[in-house]
Amino acid sequence: MKKLATITAVVSGVLLLLVPRYILPACEYEGYPHMHCSDTARAEYIVGVLLLAIGGATSFAKTLRTVVVGAVVSSLLYGAAFWLPDIVGYCQSSRMPCNYGMVPGVRFIAVAGAAIMIIAIVSLLKTSRKKGNP
Repeated sequence: MKKLATITAVVSGVLLLLVPRYILPACEYEGYPHMHCSDTARAEYIVGVLLLAIGGATSFAKTLRTVVVGAVVSSLLYGAAFWLPDIVGYCQSSRMPCNYGMVPGVRFIAVAGAAIMIIAIVSLLKTSRKKGNP
């Protein structure tokens, strides 16, 4: 399950770096002027980099407790990634690329990553309990 937590954090971190810019770009990258969705895309980049860092750290973690802490922090970052578009803002027009592309894409990544990470946390805790670790 350590590998699942690591791979999930790294893959979703990479996706949060690529989706707002290249795969489902924010309005600014589609030729529109700088808007709130551009700031949201930049905030998602930060979350993506943090997830990459946590994924890298958990791959080198020696204790189960460290892996669980990394997975919990990753889950919190998924929550932040999900709510960032509402906090920072994005275009409310259904014709804007961020509304029909970037925001749903980022939210899908956040929900899928959180679901997988919760499964990994539960499994890690069960493993810890079987081994007798507190």
